[in-house]
Amino acid sequence: MARKVPRNAPLLDEEGLLERLPVLAQAVREFNDGLFFQSHETLEDVWIVSPWPVRDFFQGIIQVAAAFVHLKRNEYPGTHHLLAEAMLKLEGFAPRYLGVNVQRLLADARRAREEVLALGEERLHLFDRGLTPRIEFNEEEARAEIAAENSRLEPKAL
Repeated sequence: MARKVPRNAPLLDEEGLLERLPVLAQAVREFNDGLFFQSHETLEDVWIVSPWPVRDFFQGIIQVAAAFVHLKRNEYPGTHHLLAEAMLKLEGFAPRYLGVNVQRLLADARRAREEVLALGEERLHLFDRGLTPRIEFNEEEARAEIAAENSRLEPKAL
C-alpha cells in the first residue's frame, strides 16, 4: 500500500516524478486487476503532490477508478458523472501521456459510460464487465518523456 502523503507536501519536480513512476505502475496494475478502490488510493498519494498539468492527468485516472467503485456498488449517478468528469480531464492528454495510452483509455471509458447511460439506474447491474477499461502503461516511455530535455509535461493541444 502506498504511504500517506501530507496534504501540504511540496510539489514534485521531474526527479520526484521519476521516483514515483513505480507508484503509477502499481496503480495501473491494481486498476487492471479490478481493484479500483486500491488503485484510486495508490495514485492519490502521487496526485496530491504533482504539479499541474500532471495533477489533472492523475486525477482523470483516479476518477475513472472511482467510477468503477461506484459501478460495483450499483450507484448510477456516481458512475456516469465520474466517467464524464474523467473524460474531460483526460482529453487534453491524448493520444499518449506519461507512458499511458490515453486514447484507448478514453475510448474504453466512453464505451463504458454509453453502456451505463443505456442501461439506466434500474438495469445498471446488467453492465457488461467486458466493457471495463484497461490502462496500457509503458514505464520506460514515461521515464523518457519526463527526462526529455524539452519536456514540460504539457498536455497536447486539442
